[in-house]
Amino acid sequence: MTAVDPRSVERAVAHAALSVPGVAALQPGLGRSLADAAHAAHAAHAAHAEHAPGTAAPAPGAGVRARYARDSGVWHVEVRCVLTEGRRALDTARAVRARARAAVNRQATGTCVVAVTITRILGDVRPPTAEGTRREDR
Repeated sequence: MTAVDPRSVERAVAHAALSVPGVAALQPGLGRSLADAAHAAHAAHAAHAEHAPGTAAPAPGAGVRARYARDSGVWHVEVRCVLTEGRRALDTARAVRARARAAVNRQATGTCVVAVTITRILGDVRPPTAEGTRREDR
C-alpha cells in the first residue's frame, strides 16, 4: 500500500516531461479537458465573472495520468505530449519516459510502467512569404 497521492505524482511527472527538450506542452485527455472546463465554468458562474470558452488553464498535472495498482505494487503512468518540430519523436519519447520514471521513483516506491503518447508535432509557425509559401518550401 502507498500513501502517495496520485495527483502529486502526476504533477512531478508533468514537470519532468516538460523539462525534456522538444516537448512543447502536455495534452490532457478528453475526460480531464471536460472536467477542467466544467470546473472553470462553474467557478466563473459562482464568481459572476465572464468566462470565455477554452480559456481555462489546465490543471498542473494535465496530460499525465497516474494510477497505483495496490495488488501488484506497480505505478502505471500515461504521458500525452505535444512536441516541437526538429527532433526525433522516438528520442524525445524515450527521454520523457526516463524522466517520468525518475520522477515517480523520487515520489514513491515500487515498480513504474510509463507509456508516452505523442499527440501532435508542432510545425513551422512562421508566417508565409508574400508568394504564399514558406521559405523552405521553395
